[in-house]
Amino acid sequence: MALPHLPRALPRQLWQTLGVSLVAIASAVFSVRSQAADTPPADTGLIVIDAAALRAAPRDTAPLLTPLWRGEAVQLRGVRGDWLQVWDLHRERGGFVRAMAVLPVASGPAALPELAAQLRLLRQQPGAESLGIGMAAAVIARADPAWLAAPSGAEMLDTLVMLQQRLAARAQGAGAAAAAQQTVLAAQADVAARYGFGLQPLARADGGQQLCPNTDPARLLRGHPAATVAQRTRAALALTRPDCLPADALPSQRLTLLEQHAAWLDGLDLATLTPTDRNRLLMRRAAVLSSLAFARRGGDAQTPAAAALAAWGQLIPAELTDDDAPALRDAAIRLSPQRWVVQAAVQAGAPARRLGRFELRLEAGGPGETCLRWGTVADGRMAQRCSHGVVHLASARVAPDGSALALAVQPLDGWTELWRLDANGQVQVLPPSGEAPGLGAVEWAGWAPGKDGVQLLVAREADAGGRLVRRFEVLGADVTQPPLRWAGDPGVLAAFQRSADPAWRAGSPLLR
Repeated sequence: MALPHLPRALPRQLWQTLGVSLVAIASAVFSVRSQAADTPPADTGLIVIDAAALRAAPRDTAPLLTPLWRGEAVQLRGVRGDWLQVWDLHRERGGFVRAMAVLPVASGPAALPELAAQLRLLRQQPGAESLGIGMAAAVIARADPAWLAAPSGAEMLDTLVMLQQRLAARAQGAGAAAAAQQTVLAAQADVAARYGFGLQPLARADGGQQLCPNTDPARLLRGHPAATVAQRTRAALALTRPDCLPADALPSQRLTLLEQHAAWLDGLDLATLTPTDRNRLLMRRAAVLSSLAFARRGGDAQTPAAAALAAWGQLIPAELTDDDAPALRDAAIRLSPQRWVVQAAVQAGAPARRLGRFELRLEAGGPGETCLRWGTVADGRMAQRCSHGVVHLASARVAPDGSALALAVQPLDGWTELWRLDANGQVQVLPPSGEAPGLGAVEWAGWAPGKDGVQLLVAREADAGGRLVRRFEVLGADVTQPPLRWAGDPGVLAAFQRSADPAWRAGSPLLR
């Protein structure tokens, strides 16, 4: 069966197949076939090795016409010894390829069991993503409506979701690869795009680009009538990646996207999932709902913040794997300030607090600004510091000697700073990392006595500028100076053993 128009037809056809109703399956499949009806029948093959040489004659010394890449479809026109005469569908040119570089693909619905088995094998092979996508395209072109609507169709979409995730991860990390490997990754991504499953570049806050998977297979799998809860969970995880939210989206657009993501993650039965899948779903819920709480601000933030904390509390720590470390870090950092959102002072809507001799008050500033005013009750003078982020008044903690206080301020989604305020109106800002803002949080962990005054205990975790930081620090009166002591484990620091706040120990996501 010849499929000369398949690469251009697949994206539209797959959506017509499962995106709206199952009635469209028949017309979608027959539409793909009818486009090839005017051409003489010909066998089809998929290139199985990268940089397979398409030559002008069946000899290794013949002129090289072009390299072919894993997953590309070719028509098989004849056999010349160890060579196959082929027609390159994409470039519309003929030539010869060594037979070992081509996997013949049988035509007709009878070939589906064999193709589905080959697709399962490719699913388990990292680096074979473009070939797997080409195989899935061959399956779609040969499948009838009943096959696509059955569990077999859901399995095929689940495989496409996994292949897309792996291809995006490999392409995103291509910058650190050698030049030859970058060429291979770019070619494989181009092959996937020809089948309608191209990677989606999104703007990042640092001005770079994030390569994200094509979401069509995941959207289709989520609504597939025969999909299992585990398959729908994997689809929801693919659709709600925090790193695939466009950084240049307007606040209203970001809010809409986060609400959609929260809805996609809801309604999945945790009891039917394996402990590993359950943990991954809960970590993503905690991360997305934390971002949603920040996007809503105000009283509307309490519901998603509470739901995020509830999801975090349902994790099974013993079932977390090494592969879960990035998602666990992401969820912990985003969740860090949310416990202050649900504190009683915030729930009551109190715009002011009194802690020891300090009086704190929140007031509206310029457009989009919140201003913190603070001072001592004795002298009545008030200092002011404004932020376009969320000032968590409930997080304020005063030093035992009354000389200073600390509170959390979240200027960006996933970026929480710690402000140290003193009675003289001075403020010192402690960011999660010295790099440009990315993903990070700093938490107050307690006050400790020191030779030169009270010391500040903090927990810090960040993933910014490609650099991971997770450590616990003992700071002096000037928090902008290097820490007096620090460690990756708070248990080895005497100040944390003696003076860490019990509530912080019980509730900090960074202490996990």
